[in-house]
Amino acid sequence: MLEKKGLVKLVEECGELSQIAAKKMTRMDSDEHWDGQGSIQFRLENEIADVIAAAKIVIENFGLNAERIDQRIVDKYRLFCKWMEEQP
Repeated sequence: MLEKKGLVKLVEECGELSQIAAKKMTRMDSDEHWDGQGSIQFRLENEIADVIAAAKIVIENFGLNAERIDQRIVDKYRLFCKWMEEQP
């Protein structure tokens, strides 16, 4: 059923993003990935893009309110920025 209307792909891509984000946390001082297959930054950029693309498919397939989601993004971004400013 179209990969459960995109949910399977969204979950898969979120998992891949989690993996590369965790790898970046272990290599904060370097961009080189130990497997020799490209930079961590490049892979992180790709996985973020993949998650956003999968999320857009889910939004479309389930008729979710894109405007409300966009507003939530803005609100959450502001909250995260405030949180980052408060960190030592």
